[in-house]
Amino acid sequence: MHRAGNDYRQQGGPSPGLEKLLKMLPDKSKDFNGTEFGQAVGIAYFGKRVDAGVMRNRAQQLSTAPPEQQCEIAMVMAEAIESTAPDRDKYFQTDEKTRDLVFNGSKWRSGWIFLMGNSDHSEPAQRFRQRNFLVFAQNGAKLKDVIDLGPRETAAVYFLQIMVRYAMIWGGISPGDDHEMAHFLEKDMSGVVVAHGKLTPVEELLLVGLMKMGAPAVVPNDYPWDFGRYVRVEGTDRIVEAATKFPNLRVKEIQGKIIELPGFCNPANTKAEFNVETTIGGVDSFFILRPGNVEDGIVIPENNDLTDCGTVGIVIEIGDKRLDLSTSEYIEGIALRGISTITGLRAERSKEGEFLIHCAKGVKPEVSIIAQALQKWIPYQFPYIEKVFVKILIGEDAKKERLSAQEFQTERKKIIENESDDTVKYFHYCIECQPFSKVHVCIITPNRPPMCGRDRFQVKAAALFGASWHPWKRRELEGVEMRGAIEVGDAIDVNYGEYHTVDEAIEKLSPGHIKRVKLHGLREYPHTSCGCFQFLAFWIKSLDGIGIMERDYRGEAPEGITWDMLANAAGGKQTPGITGVSRNYLRSKRFMQGEGGLEAVRWVSPRAFEAIKGLLPHPDKVRVGE
Repeated sequence: MHRAGNDYRQQGGPSPGLEKLLKMLPDKSKDFNGTEFGQAVGIAYFGKRVDAGVMRNRAQQLSTAPPEQQCEIAMVMAEAIESTAPDRDKYFQTDEKTRDLVFNGSKWRSGWIFLMGNSDHSEPAQRFRQRNFLVFAQNGAKLKDVIDLGPRETAAVYFLQIMVRYAMIWGGISPGDDHEMAHFLEKDMSGVVVAHGKLTPVEELLLVGLMKMGAPAVVPNDYPWDFGRYVRVEGTDRIVEAATKFPNLRVKEIQGKIIELPGFCNPANTKAEFNVETTIGGVDSFFILRPGNVEDGIVIPENNDLTDCGTVGIVIEIGDKRLDLSTSEYIEGIALRGISTITGLRAERSKEGEFLIHCAKGVKPEVSIIAQALQKWIPYQFPYIEKVFVKILIGEDAKKERLSAQEFQTERKKIIENESDDTVKYFHYCIECQPFSKVHVCIITPNRPPMCGRDRFQVKAAALFGASWHPWKRRELEGVEMRGAIEVGDAIDVNYGEYHTVDEAIEKLSPGHIKRVKLHGLREYPHTSCGCFQFLAFWIKSLDGIGIMERDYRGEAPEGITWDMLANAAGGKQTPGITGVSRNYLRSKRFMQGEGGLEAVRWVSPRAFEAIKGLLPHPDKVRVGE
């Protein structure tokens, strides 16, 4: 599995890939032309352009670190190296070109393929083009209908520049928030990296960087590290088949079933901006998704143009018996986005509760198109969901249905507000982060929402109906779903949040590494931590209480505790006295209930204080970091 000759960690020496990048690093980098992000990779990772001296110092500090730690600075250095190349404009994709690639590559193609390495890519390139992929290639100058990114071993950075700009522009991800950027890209970017042939140490390091930033990969059998979301195969047939199985692509195959959006739908349209010419809907219009005793179907009015219809009502009923009331609200919000996949349309609910469909100039809101988009969009997002029925009402028919829709949504809101760890039959788990956090198992409950900041119903919906992201799992968990349900059962300790069934599930899913978890405890058997937690909660012995620190905080907590110290200790494991938490959990009624809850908080960083200051029983007794 590992190439001993190419794995510097086994030899105890510095990384050959990083050493070579250091030798190639110029004294000063340059901005690329045709972009508002002069050095997009550096801005994506650091929030700003990075000085060559800073890169050099950082690389030297990480010279013997694992590749997953080196890959970020390696990518920034590769960008600096390419920025001074005399032919850089030949390979750099400007913002305008990137916009074309995003929309054309996403709307009319199955996805993006980046053929990496200095091999002859002609055969796989042809095969991927036949499968309707947009193909990028290192060493692709002689390839037909392929976007050439250059012959150099640092060429991968041009593909990463496209990825991170897609996240910052279309995903609205803030520069410097590379963790959120990676989550967005692994879900929403329809791209796959194919490592074709033998890679150099520099190329291997940059491949890790692409995977860490969210790109799945097909790698050769001698890929040296057990890191990242990848499939090991060789031979053109197997490479093409493996690459097309990743479900972040526009056409997805789930358990032998093809799930494909209509040609007039494009997920990238949900982020597109346009000038609104007309708006339909209003205070009497509504959009609702609810359980129902239905089969697949569509019912629409005879008038196919909604432009002058006045009131609009869209009712989606799901005949799948697994759908409960509380989860239907989350899926309803996802379903609403389905209308916005249609070019020139954008659907929303205003703050005043109005259901609106905005239309670009020259675009007619056609009932048949909207109904088809909704019926296909829901299983596109949740592949295992069954029986989607869409009904569109206009005028008086919509007004008559509106009252019952409002009553349902009001009752549903009450049910969600009253859910707690004591009232639900099932908790849920997620192991999506295990490619990077091997023993981490996230347990999601009404009072213990995900530490990454996701809506807990996102995980619940994915557990029930599947999801279109995060395909990779470790070999020892081949038969285990990445998200699932855990029947609550009897509690060992309600105050600390320990349950027999949860402990059994954690031991199986970790696998075998973690045997006990106290969901609302900190000092003993705390919840494991991934790597994308929003905050870290930790025990401060000298203050006999809880500290809370925001991600990437640059100050120090009492006892000289820093973010790096905490994150390194907690990431991917169970560490007594430290656990990852989200803003939602900070505000939970059961936050660290076993340790005394908010009453036990002694120190907080500034953003943590903003999150909970209105809930602290004695805010004047809590120290706030600078």
